[in-house]
Amino acid sequence: MAAPAVRVRLADGARSGLASMVQQFLEQDLTDFEGKRRRASRLRGKLAMTAVDHEVTVTLEFAGDQISIWDGERAPLDASIAGPYRSLVGLLQGESHPLVEHLRGRLRVRSSLRKPFFPLRVHGLMKLPPVEREARARPLWAYAAAAGLAAAAISGAVAAALLLT
Repeated sequence: MAAPAVRVRLADGARSGLASMVQQFLEQDLTDFEGKRRRASRLRGKLAMTAVDHEVTVTLEFAGDQISIWDGERAPLDASIAGPYRSLVGLLQGESHPLVEHLRGRLRVRSSLRKPFFPLRVHGLMKLPPVEREARARPLWAYAAAAGLAAAAISGAVAAALLLT
């Protein structure tokens, strides 16, 4: 069964750069990946994202067949994520994990008692699919070459030590 279409829209004339970036990212991902459309259609709730260094906040409202993006914070929230703009971009691009970044002190992640795992569910929507992660990962030959160089260096050091004794 095909995943239902999920519309992404800027609500009430949202004009911030963060709102536009989030909209473009979500539209592209939902167009390209059926699994993400399915996941998005099951999400319900509001998440605020704040770029503290630019003093801008957007609220994403997940309502099944539609994701609305508002400028500012729109209560009641199910979760919020705040941090530097670059950290939010990494999160949006699926290159970082909200809880790991929270533990490292780069992001402040909060969720309501009603939906304690909502930030993780949204992260599941935004993270890179396995194929994309592998494409961005270092190729296997790079690891093999590094291991080979390390082995050669160790062998050379052992041989030099034996010759000198």
